[in-house]
Amino acid sequence: MKKINRNYLKRKIYKILPTNIRLRLLSHLLPEIKLDLKNIAFRTAVTPEDYLSAFNLVYKVFVKTGYTRPSTTPFRLAPQHCNNGSRIFIGIHKDGNTEKLVYSISIFPDSDTGLPMDMVFKNELDLLRSEGRFIVEAGHLAADASYKKNDMNVPMLGNKILHQYASKHLNADDIVIAIHPKHRWFYEDLLLFKKIGEIKEYAYANNNPALAMRLDLRTMKENYANTYRNVLKKNNLYHFFFTAKSNSIILEDQSFSIEKRLLENLKYLYGFRT
Repeated sequence: MKKINRNYLKRKIYKILPTNIRLRLLSHLLPEIKLDLKNIAFRTAVTPEDYLSAFNLVYKVFVKTGYTRPSTTPFRLAPQHCNNGSRIFIGIHKDGNTEKLVYSISIFPDSDTGLPMDMVFKNELDLLRSEGRFIVEAGHLAADASYKKNDMNVPMLGNKILHQYASKHLNADDIVIAIHPKHRWFYEDLLLFKKIGEIKEYAYANNNPALAMRLDLRTMKENYANTYRNVLKKNNLYHFFFTAKSNSIILEDQSFSIEKRLLENLKYLYGFRT
C-alpha cells in the first residue's frame, strides 16, 4: 500500500475548513521555512547561458505538467522577456565547481507592450490600471522536482527575491499572477493574494483553466502582520518577508539594462520583431 504523504493529507483537510479555522491552523500547516539553504543561491539571471537555462527549465516543467506542448525548440519564454525592466530570478545549486539551475521565476513590469496575462485577463488588468496602479506580472515559474524535497524552502525564497525586486526596485503597487485553480488555496491562504475575475481557459497555458490573482504590495505588510501575528517565527511569513534577511539571496544593484546583443539574439532566434 502506498504511503500517504502527511503534508498532502493536511492540505486536503485544511481546504475544506472554514476560513476562520484555517487561519488558526496556519502554524500547524506550514513547515519550518529556512532563510538560508546550503549550497543554493538565488540571484538575477544575467548571461545568455542564464537565460537559456531558465527558458529550458520552464519548458521541461511545463511540458510535464501539460501547460505547453512538446516542441523541437525546448524553450519557454514570452516577448516581454525582452523588455529592459523584466528580470528572471534563478536558484542555483552549487556542488564543488558544478552549478545546476533548480528554480526560475520571471517578473514583467507593465509597459506599452502589455503583460502576458493580457491575452485572457486584459479587462481585469485594465481595471487596476484605471485606478492608476503600477502592476507587475510574475510568471514562468518552474522548479526542478528533485530539489523540492517536499518542502517550500526553494519556492518561498524565490518569492522573497521577487517581492524585494517588485517593491524596492520597481516600486510596484501590485503583483499579478495567472495560476491553475487547484493552487488557489496556497496563494490565497498563505501568500494572501486575492482573486480578480473568474476562471478562464488560458490558451497560453495549453488551454488549461486559469485564475487571475493579485497581491497588493501597499497593504501586504499590514495584512501579513495581522494574519501571522500568532504564528511561530520558524514558519511565520511576516517574519520571513519583512524582518529577516536571507544569506541565500543576492539582489544587488538592479539598475542595469539587459545587453542589447542578448535582446537582439533572442529576437532573432525566436522571431520577436517588436
